[in-house]
Amino acid sequence: MKVMQGSICRLLVLGTMILGLLPTVQAQSVAPHTVSYSDNQVQAKFMLGQSFDLALSLEFDQVVGLHPANLDISAEIVMPTDPRVVDRLPSSLVDGVAGFPVLVSVQPKSDKGFAFEGLANIEFYTKAIHFDPTVPWRLFTSHDEGTFEDITTLTSTGSYRARGSTGRFSDFIILLDSRDTNTIIEHKFALLSDTLRDNRAMLPAAVTTLLDPLMLTLESAILTFDTDSALTASDALIAALEDTTGNTVPDVWRSSGDIVNVKGDLLSRLYTLRYTLRTQ
Repeated sequence: MKVMQGSICRLLVLGTMILGLLPTVQAQSVAPHTVSYSDNQVQAKFMLGQSFDLALSLEFDQVVGLHPANLDISAEIVMPTDPRVVDRLPSSLVDGVAGFPVLVSVQPKSDKGFAFEGLANIEFYTKAIHFDPTVPWRLFTSHDEGTFEDITTLTSTGSYRARGSTGRFSDFIILLDSRDTNTIIEHKFALLSDTLRDNRAMLPAAVTTLLDPLMLTLESAILTFDTDSALTASDALIAALEDTTGNTVPDVWRSSGDIVNVKGDLLSRLYTLRYTLRTQ
């Protein structure tokens, strides 16, 4: 009996040591088990372990160099304490999703001439979790190891589907966002405002003259919790930007990372802001 108890104790100690080491183990990224390229789209399917499936879709308005040799796409299971996620969360009220702890990386090779115009649309579809309108799972992205930001434009059944858009590339993940909706709206407006301010020198006066009063109207509506007026202003800003060309608002991102897709970044942040306004 003492020998058995000693063996059990040793096993328990060993198990505790292994569990303690798990959060520090570097997760292994895997390539999709199937991937297809056609026209302006990429479809990739992953199976991570026995539990986590993912169908990933990328779609571009206009793209050049869309070829397997130019694009690295991978996914990995991440631990809840992985600093690559935890240290990049925008708030302590944003957490990983235990039922789908999957981080996706889309990395165009910098020397291969990959570029796209306008927006890239991304969709996650998985059967690992099931859509619940009361649970705020959202699609987030992070560029160059920066803070994750919500880019969600749609969530729906089947079993869980999330869509978003971006003007550049890096990492994507589904996160649980428990922040107050008004806090999320204010944060998204701040990111939008920062994007416009940081790239103002690249915009002609005719564009800023059009956008500035709409931004003031949107800000006022958000501060006074006037959702209808905020949606009207958001729609007007989207329409104004969609009507521009690359000659007036820079609208190309390329893998060398030397130019800013101003139009794509602004539209991406407007679309996700509008999504949150509509769902509050």
